[in-house]
Amino acid sequence: MAGATTSAALGRALRRYVDAPLVARLFVHGRAFLSDFAVIERYVPRKGFVVDLGCGYGLFACVLRETSPTRRVLGIDRDPRRIAVARGAIKDTQWLRFETGDIVTEAPPRCDAVTIVDVLYLLPLEQQERVLRSAAGALGEGAPLIVKAQEARRDPRYALTYAQELVTTGLGLTRRGRERFFFPSREEALAMFERAGFLVDVVEMPRRPYTDVLYLARRAPAKA
Repeated sequence: MAGATTSAALGRALRRYVDAPLVARLFVHGRAFLSDFAVIERYVPRKGFVVDLGCGYGLFACVLRETSPTRRVLGIDRDPRRIAVARGAIKDTQWLRFETGDIVTEAPPRCDAVTIVDVLYLLPLEQQERVLRSAAGALGEGAPLIVKAQEARRDPRYALTYAQELVTTGLGLTRRGRERFFFPSREEALAMFERAGFLVDVVEMPRRPYTDVLYLARRAPAKA
């Protein structure tokens, strides 16, 4: 598997879901098309213990493992039905695991990196910050948190971003327990990261019709 491209790894990850229920298969193929996993994956350490928060059906966690055999990956999601599908996709249970858990109220285990992909907008801003603080508590100084998210902007792409999420939740492809989405502005997001104890850079997602960005955060040194 060494030297494998992310696109090849994504193909292998998708094949893990061949026996999954139809809705799950449609969802993971949609995510594969829309989420630009290749861009996100390149910022994740190639080895060590990675925790993927809000993993859903587990596709990105599978991609992380397929791309690098020196990663140990744990996916956490609060939906037991999605975790059941994710576990059905597992082939290497020693190095890739899925667990049910509430990422807002339960702290992740100590790890070398945390990833959060297209999840935070489903949570109110105060809960988003709680998730970031929990991630900070799981990471050592300088360890990375990689977050793919969408920004609120005065931009036609923001309307398209919001409309897409309305469609996916209306079809039941994305679970939502509230009446609206919670897209922070960049200023609000950066302030949350800073309060949570991170230094952060922002990377614009290339060739995206939405307001997708990557927040590349690292646990700040403890203040003396």
